[in-house]
Amino acid sequence: MNELIALVQRLAAEPQLTGELLAATLEEEGWSVLRARPGAPFPRVWEKDGLTAGIQGDPPETHLAVTLWLREADEDEGFEALEALHDEAEAESRRVAGELEQGPLGGELAPPTGDPSRGLDYIHHRAWQLGDRTLLVGSIQQDSDLPVVVEAVIG
Repeated sequence: MNELIALVQRLAAEPQLTGELLAATLEEEGWSVLRARPGAPFPRVWEKDGLTAGIQGDPPETHLAVTLWLREADEDEGFEALEALHDEAEAESRRVAGELEQGPLGGELAPPTGDPSRGLDYIHHRAWQLGDRTLLVGSIQQDSDLPVVVEAVIG
């Protein structure tokens, strides 16, 4: 959680996020490049202490998604198992949101403006405005063959 809070605090006052800015911030905060495309202007996938961060989108829609929790979904286990996994992800999402609200950022978090979900269908999410940035914590499974994740998105 400390890694996430440090990133949010560093990025809160930035007027616009760019891939280069996010990559430089991750490097300065001690994150390591996990994956980089040859010839790309900056690495998009980073890791630190078991967390994965992905730089997504292009300006003005650039954002940073930090995977906090990930579980593989096994389609063969049936609907009940998937529903239980979604319930577990929702509980984790609520726990992380509560921890953020009670932590050092709590007094600075305000209700968000607009739709911070970017049109994605989250199982559960909470979002806040912090300075010029939005922070969303949510649980999501973007397709039936993809894992269920709890992520924090700084946009």
